[in-house]
Amino acid sequence: MRNRSVAFVALFLALAGVAGLGAAEPVTVALSDFAVNSANPGYAYLGKGFAEIVAFELKKSKDLRLVDRERRNELLSEMEFALTGLTDPSAQLEIGKLLSVRYLVGGSITDMGGPLLVSLSMVDVESGEVVWRDQVTESGGKYAYIGAYFGKSLLRHFKVQVAKSTEASLAKAKEADAASVVALSAGIAALDKGDKAKAKKELALAKKIDPANAVAGFFLSRLASASAKFKVVPERYVSYYNPAYLGGMEKDRVFFNYSKGWQAYGTEDTNNDQLIATDDAGVFGAGEKRDGQSIGYAYPITPNLGLSLEAVLAKWGDSVVEKTVFDVYAQAGNQYVDYFGCIASLGLALNPRFSLGLGVLAERKHRQYYEVAWADSTYRYDDGWAFGGIAAAVARNRAGTLVWDFVAGYSNEKLDFYDRSLATPAFVAYGAPLYLEQTLTLALNGQTTFFALKQSNDAYFDRSLYYCRLMPCAEQWFLDRFSLRLGAEGSVVARDGATEFGGGATAGATVKIWKLELDANYTFRQRPSRSLEDVIIPESLLFITISASGLLKN
Repeated sequence: MRNRSVAFVALFLALAGVAGLGAAEPVTVALSDFAVNSANPGYAYLGKGFAEIVAFELKKSKDLRLVDRERRNELLSEMEFALTGLTDPSAQLEIGKLLSVRYLVGGSITDMGGPLLVSLSMVDVESGEVVWRDQVTESGGKYAYIGAYFGKSLLRHFKVQVAKSTEASLAKAKEADAASVVALSAGIAALDKGDKAKAKKELALAKKIDPANAVAGFFLSRLASASAKFKVVPERYVSYYNPAYLGGMEKDRVFFNYSKGWQAYGTEDTNNDQLIATDDAGVFGAGEKRDGQSIGYAYPITPNLGLSLEAVLAKWGDSVVEKTVFDVYAQAGNQYVDYFGCIASLGLALNPRFSLGLGVLAERKHRQYYEVAWADSTYRYDDGWAFGGIAAAVARNRAGTLVWDFVAGYSNEKLDFYDRSLATPAFVAYGAPLYLEQTLTLALNGQTTFFALKQSNDAYFDRSLYYCRLMPCAEQWFLDRFSLRLGAEGSVVARDGATEFGGGATAGATVKIWKLELDANYTFRQRPSRSLEDVIIPESLLFITISASGLLKN
């Protein structure tokens, strides 16, 4: 099993490395906010809006690396530079070096008493030469056309492919209400000043005036602090948070998780004061419980790289009983397991749309167990170390409204089930499953409504057992402070050539207060027993998370 785990992680690293080979170094570009020449006070921030409209088109090309607006402003504010209508050649060179770019694009917008004259140029910061310039005169309502026009002109200069959507905007030459680009510009200006409330208001207005305003939608999606909170409790050697999300995180985060699992219903075992799930004959039964806690801290090392450290505690209790001639259940064997582990994870955002994550785990297991066949009733002990790894990925569309995430986890830990097929029934060791989980999430209504489809798998290598779950869920946020979610679950257990189907449900809520966030999730599921091969456990799971963000890095 250890060789398989190592091979799995090695393959993941190799694929990640091969993906980066042969990729041409992208052209590095930064845009300034355009200067505005107009007596109309409503046009005061128009240069910010049009700069982002052009940037939106340039971002569609994988052959260009555009400096993000927030990153650009952060760097320049530290050096007390302003990048608006920049014309001083020496300052251009200095700022280009600060931003680590080869080219700077700037320009101006002149109000012609109706139409707008937009003139742009690009400077090679290494030579100081103007290497490209273009201009167009159009009405402000054709802002999408103007952005596509300059986007295509610049991409053609670099001899790279122009996106089909950019060509479509040029072909349509749609005339919208100019008030939309005015509101967009005001929203970006408010965002630059740190006034997120006003930014949301202006951007929402821009979107309302012109629902096709993709740039306003893009900024609204970035401002939306709500996110899907539909989670399930994974195997304990898998972090509750997909490590790929660490890439690109903006704030540090401390979190505490608590989980509890218990049998939802079953046969009452009055002799041992527990509920049990039994085999088809009703002869053998199992009662199983679990508790878990974890505490961790995640920190954005760079804008694209994040680190998380997590300590995990877990307790499992499994009771195996057998019906006696007196029609009561007596203990056949039981086991109690305590786990302590640490997980270290890294996430890297390769670009705004794709991130990778890796994690490593070390855990210490302390197990005490009893079998009825022993001559005495003294518990025996089984202690040991186990190690594992996590591989993860996140992919999203350009607007961030459709997200797919994937996580795989494996540990060389040994579990134990009660083997009744032996001449003298006893606990027998088997390997922990390979855990695979993927989720597809669709965000609507400015990322306040979410629809998710989650699929998880437990694949066992040394047992004829496979456990699969499919979970659709819907979630709605209210006032960016409170959310409710509800979902269903279908499950498949395949073993020894037979297939069993099960059902379940999930529900949860999230509350946000200041920097604190409280998540509560309840799940009912039907899963394979850990202790008996042909028994299904109807299990209730409660999972609570308390977290705080922006404590050291805001």
